[in-house]
Amino acid sequence: MNTRLHITLAAILLAILSACGTVEATNDPEHVMKLASNIADFDLPEGYTSEFSAEMAGYTLAAYKGASSPSHLYLIQSEKEADGKELENMLTQLAPGSSDPNTRMTVIENRPVSIRGQEVTLVISDGTNSDGEYYRQVTAAFQGKGGPALLVLSESL
Repeated sequence: MNTRLHITLAAILLAILSACGTVEATNDPEHVMKLASNIADFDLPEGYTSEFSAEMAGYTLAAYKGASSPSHLYLIQSEKEADGKELENMLTQLAPGSSDPNTRMTVIENRPVSIRGQEVTLVISDGTNSDGEYYRQVTAAFQGKGGPALLVLSESL
């Protein structure tokens, strides 16, 4: 996956989880679902359970984990409209066959999909985690209920 995308994703996650400032974080399943529903209405994939949620500096994160590692689902939303354009621009640069040796991920397909009634591009990548486990990741930027949002779903293969 594109290094710029990973840097942006890491920056968003770090901003949310940073010890600097006031972070509201919890692993309460009801709160995780509440924050996720503030981003988008969706059916949680079978086998997924809430992991944690966090709010900070205009960002919201709802995280779920799958039954097998490295399976995760992240919904991230920003109140800043400019973040949406930046995410969309970065995702459109990811073409099938592009890879990143630092993340051990290769883009295998870009697929048009509809999320919340919006036509967006789903970026599908395969990768290997640090334990040598293979996984597939799908990423899509879309307009959430409260601002630009990002969906990241990783499933073990």
